[in-house]
Amino acid sequence: MHQFAKRIFAAAVPLLLAGCLWGPGKFASDLTLKKDGSFVLDYRGEIVLQTPPDAEAKIEPWNPALARCFKDGRTELLTSITATAQVTEEPPPGEEDDVRPCTAAETAKLKTQYEAQAAARAKSKREEAEQMAKMFGLPGFDDESNRAFAAKLSKYAGWRSVQYRGKGVFDVDYHFEGSATQDFVFPALPDNDVIIPFIAIRRRSDGSVLVTAPAFTGGAGPLAARAGTAAAGAMKEGPVSKAQGRFTIITDGEVLTNNSEEGTAPHPSGKQVHWDVTASSSKIPEALIRLR
Repeated sequence: MHQFAKRIFAAAVPLLLAGCLWGPGKFASDLTLKKDGSFVLDYRGEIVLQTPPDAEAKIEPWNPALARCFKDGRTELLTSITATAQVTEEPPPGEEDDVRPCTAAETAKLKTQYEAQAAARAKSKREEAEQMAKMFGLPGFDDESNRAFAAKLSKYAGWRSVQYRGKGVFDVDYHFEGSATQDFVFPALPDNDVIIPFIAIRRRSDGSVLVTAPAFTGGAGPLAARAGTAAAGAMKEGPVSKAQGRFTIITDGEVLTNNSEEGTAPHPSGKQVHWDVTASSSKIPEALIRLR
């Protein structure tokens, strides 16, 4: 990737991380690609709807040090705290002598106020993330929306079984037979035009086919794998890939290049090459295959 393209990608990272990821969980996937251009793709396992980290914002536990009471009867909640809820806010100049210990009743009232405000903030963040997901054609975060999405997906070719398990996880059995005479991307989701492909098949003019699996990478996911070292640092707070499984290509064509760890191996139908995807994976599986 050229340096200019890398800079453009790095600039887009914050925008990409604002959305949700529809990615693989535990899976097994096989692509059989023949010289005549026909192919069979199978994907069995999980597909996971991942939200940005702040979509599931956790409420920090109450800390009595957040309560401040004054001799004139005023009470207030401190709002400047660290991630460990240690108070960093100091009383304004001149008010240090006016601060007094809070009574049990005052502390209880301020605790109730704190928890209500924290719950409202968490709800707001979740709603913002859910609206973002729906903008990209993904379901909401509630079980009813996800079950309806699974039912809708089952109506499309290839999706033999789609069951919503809960907590954003779908159990999928996908089987598709097609021809590599034109480009193919899996998955193609209803109402969703922006997605990181699990598998992409791209035909070249010389008759060869480039197969990539952008979503089949671990670590910080496909965005970081494409971004390079500099931009990957910006991904640390983003959704982490949950992909875990094996992707295998079987072909009677000629495997010109591939970036697997073990290279090609004999197979009854010709040759095969596979990639094991774990949390430590850092590359996007790729193979160039000549079909004629």
